[in-house]
Amino acid sequence: MSRLLARLDHELAGCRDPLRRAELAAERGCYLARVGDIAAAQLVAAQLRREHGDGRASRIAVRIMLLEGLILFFDNMDPLATDRILRAHTVALAWRHDDLIRLTAAWLGHMQFVRGDFDAMLKAFEPCFDRPGACLEASSRVCVLIGSAHQFAGQPQAARPWYERARREAITLGDDATIGALVYNRPAMSLVTLRLDALRGRLDADELQMAGIGVESAYAYCLGAHQRSLMQLKDACRARVALLGGEPARALVIYDELLRQQDTRFGFHADRLMLEIERAACLLDVGRDGDARQALDRLDPALHAGLALEDQLLFLLQHARLSRALGHPERAEAWASVLADVQGRYDSEIGRLKAGLAGLHPSRLAA
Repeated sequence: MSRLLARLDHELAGCRDPLRRAELAAERGCYLARVGDIAAAQLVAAQLRREHGDGRASRIAVRIMLLEGLILFFDNMDPLATDRILRAHTVALAWRHDDLIRLTAAWLGHMQFVRGDFDAMLKAFEPCFDRPGACLEASSRVCVLIGSAHQFAGQPQAARPWYERARREAITLGDDATIGALVYNRPAMSLVTLRLDALRGRLDADELQMAGIGVESAYAYCLGAHQRSLMQLKDACRARVALLGGEPARALVIYDELLRQQDTRFGFHADRLMLEIERAACLLDVGRDGDARQALDRLDPALHAGLALEDQLLFLLQHARLSRALGHPERAEAWASVLADVQGRYDSEIGRLKAGLAGLHPSRLAA
């Protein structure tokens, strides 16, 4: 059991105030959702709804909505999670619960990051900066996401102080789930850049090796810490490392298993499409040209519009590579102008993200 759960259980055992007990139970349920014990988290949410669902206790109302949002997200990345967390944030603002304003803002920013809406992420984080008083739950989450955003933007050195503060605060809280997120986010974010580099013929083998070590470390940590939430994302990272590292047969086994689970989501977007085109790349790389051609033929390039912007770019680059390799250069040419437009929008998005991050520093979060 994590130290955070042990602390919450100890406090619950000695607490006689029903409202405080409810808030502690909600906090415990949020942690259970984050580590993937969805059934237990749902039981907590249902009980809290029965006992405090009238909304008269505003702090508990916020906690319940946040819990429900995290269940939706960590169960299967349901887009409705954003709505529940936004509602929780709105209620916290209305009642001026400063710690809950920051906590819900931090998780709202998390949802926007996953959606790829970095402007909205930075806007959501505003209540967490330049305010007196500390909320370690909120600041550790903000630090994880700001660090990840820096790394996504190709600024790993700028990410370091954010990751370091997130780790310190997670250790203080006994929050193993945040430690797990830190272990995973570093290699996961670096893989975006590595995949783009590989499709442009400039993959750095040393960086790929480091990412592979990071992915395996994250996988082992989460299994050892009994954190089962969103394991499909870690499996996708393992497949991508194998594909980039010249092990397409190993990657193909993972992609086949991921795509076999028809009810599993991979993000707020149609991310299964990315797995399907990467599987086609595996088929080509293992010499199954006919199967690769069939797999590619089943993918309508117009579907790229349903992806996050970085995945749109990755999809179209991969589609062009496969089209040429399989003897259909005209397909690549047909989408060349669209690819150029997506590349331009991606470069602009990264530029805006860097500009938005430039004015932020961990010292602006209350210690």
